[in-house]
Amino acid sequence: MDDSKQFRHLMRVGFDAGPMRSSYSGIGQYVRCLFSAMFTCSQDIEWVAYALSSGSSQTFPLHFPSHVSVNCSTSSWGFGRMEKDRCPLDIFHGTNFKASDYGQRHTILTIHDVWLPRHPEYSKKLFGQALSSWKLGLRARHVSRVVAVSHFTSREIQEVFHLSPDRIAVIHHGPSPGMFSERDTQKFQEVQARLHIPNGPFVLFVGGAEPRKNHIAAFNAFARSPRLAKSLSLVVIGDVQARGASLTETARKLGIMDSVCCPGYVSSEDLRLLYSHTEAFVFPSLYEGFGIPLLDAMACGAPIITGTGSALPEVAGDAALYVDPHDSEPLGLAIERLVSDRELQTQLRNKGFKRVKQFTWERAAQEMLNLYRDVCG
Repeated sequence: MDDSKQFRHLMRVGFDAGPMRSSYSGIGQYVRCLFSAMFTCSQDIEWVAYALSSGSSQTFPLHFPSHVSVNCSTSSWGFGRMEKDRCPLDIFHGTNFKASDYGQRHTILTIHDVWLPRHPEYSKKLFGQALSSWKLGLRARHVSRVVAVSHFTSREIQEVFHLSPDRIAVIHHGPSPGMFSERDTQKFQEVQARLHIPNGPFVLFVGGAEPRKNHIAAFNAFARSPRLAKSLSLVVIGDVQARGASLTETARKLGIMDSVCCPGYVSSEDLRLLYSHTEAFVFPSLYEGFGIPLLDAMACGAPIITGTGSALPEVAGDAALYVDPHDSEPLGLAIERLVSDRELQTQLRNKGFKRVKQFTWERAAQEMLNLYRDVCG
């Protein structure tokens, strides 16, 4: 068979690469990690990355392997015209809640969560959110298959958008790249000094000021317990301000400014050292479609306290202590218990090392590739 005939038998898959622009968003990490893994284990696919460009630019500020072509346009309409004039796609994968007509035969849509359709009161624009939720439901009902990032999210999609389970494939995430236990005291002390983290034991919170991440529960736990506030620091990674919430203002009002350290976003190397040296990782999120920070904490050996709701138990399994995220008192008691019980810390740490091995991007990539082939028949 000559090369041209062989080329025409390749599956042609397009995907929304736009989220890859963001260094810190969970969806951006999902697209980077999943597609990087798929690029390395798929020899029968021709990849096309799509991204909107700002202004008149026709370039995308990321580098892809040589077998991945990149299409940039200043308008999403340009993609459809471009592909219909050329060889159409076999599949388009909408990675960020959106799935447009790019001349494809089949469409895959990843839905990461239905937080705002479930809780529109947290949206900045109620009418706009209602319209977005309606559009998402319409897309979900018309695409070839929906990918949910957890069984919890699959159930939510079924209930909110009235999809049957056989229309949904569950494919879990893996941990962030470069996350492993690093007990290097000198490196950690350098990070401590650079980020102005007080000496001594600390509790780690990742999620910043976004209300859904529920920093207020951790802050209230410290405010209600003089013992915690005096013996521990609370290190909060992420946005210092979000949706009208301010970490420093909240800490000031609660009288725990001396106990709270908010360095903002940090590098993955610094975060790895923080996970590796914390007394406890606290993740009392009100709602998660998955919860990658739980995997990162497990990979680095951080003992975990998390919430009882959404996808959190599905991810953490037996490698965490669980509390009601709506009540700060049990959270404070759980922190006190964990930081004072070395045996419990060791048990959770070892369970985390074991559990995180179940979640890999290589596994996710293979499951996604199998889905592509199944959809294409």
